[in-house]
Amino acid sequence: MKLLFYLYFISTLLFPTIFFNKLIFVIIISFTIVNYKLYRFNTISPFIILLIFLYGFLFSFFNNVDSVLREQFFFSVLVLFLIYPIIYYKIDIEKIAKVSGLIIAAYTALSFLIVIIFIDMPFSGPYYVFFENYSSGSNGLREFAEEGLISFHIGTVPFLYLPLILYVISFVEKKKFSSLIAILIIFTTIFVSGSRGSVLTSICATIMIIFFKSKFITKIVFFAISIPLLTILFTYLITNTSVFDTQEASNTVKIGHYESFFDHLNFFNFFLGEGLASYYYSKGVQAIKAHTELTPLDMLRYFGFILTPLLYFYIIFPTKKILCYSNKNSLYLLLVLIYVLNSITNPTMFNSYGLLIILWYWYKILDNSNVKDEEVPLI
Repeated sequence: MKLLFYLYFISTLLFPTIFFNKLIFVIIISFTIVNYKLYRFNTISPFIILLIFLYGFLFSFFNNVDSVLREQFFFSVLVLFLIYPIIYYKIDIEKIAKVSGLIIAAYTALSFLIVIIFIDMPFSGPYYVFFENYSSGSNGLREFAEEGLISFHIGTVPFLYLPLILYVISFVEKKKFSSLIAILIIFTTIFVSGSRGSVLTSICATIMIIFFKSKFITKIVFFAISIPLLTILFTYLITNTSVFDTQEASNTVKIGHYESFFDHLNFFNFFLGEGLASYYYSKGVQAIKAHTELTPLDMLRYFGFILTPLLYFYIIFPTKKILCYSNKNSLYLLLVLIYVLNSITNPTMFNSYGLLIILWYWYKILDNSNVKDEEVPLI
């Protein structure tokens, strides 16, 4: 079972659309269903979330939607049911995430060399076709500065948020040099991707971890150093780049998505939504869209203003035991909230890699070893 989890995580992160990872997932889920009596249901969140998506799936048949995307969304939430075998078999999801992060970084470096550096080599063309066909990623020029910056984006690069914070926690606690090297490798991969959201959330999460894990004196020194550095960094970004410029291409598109979302609202879709993968016109791209980078707005379009808050509530709070979110678990809560905030302007939540991060968070919150016996959730 543990080997299957390793294969599933790694194949899903490297090749999101490949048949192999879906086959492994079906095997794991089938095994879970057959042996369902073994599992103690520490949370009902997967069932509630599935019901919400089932509503969106069924309701979508009454509206104009992208049928292929609708099925992808609906089946993606089945990943959350892996929480039961993960807890029962004590799958070391953190070890899997760390290994997967380094493999993604190595795969990024290899792909960058083949697609960018050795572009004239005969194997570069066929590899790039493979690279695109399996949704592995893309490359281009991000116009953040006047001269522009080359970006090389692996499709699952936002998942690197998880191994990065795990290595940061490991380094702060154990001071291992190998963890520091892993942090530098993974953060470089995130930076090269050109994803502003991923870079910003990685920095914020690192600061949060150091704040929680350090002694009081260390915190004072850290803030005394980091605050001036961050001030200088943001001043440079504002004055010398177009990262926060509303006229920057990516920002213009997202602003257009927001404005069109509110233009599209009416009494009925406010409460009921329009179903999974429903279309609407976005003046951000001047086209009909079923899915955008603004995940919460898409969920509001799909499920309405009643079910969407409920959806996020069950994601962030998988158990009703308040004590499970206190003490050291409060750090994990804040880290996942940072990731959820990233999904406001990036499609990093309801997909294969985003829900794997939610699985890790649930495991940390629901793991019996993190709370006393009388605090274990019994739902």
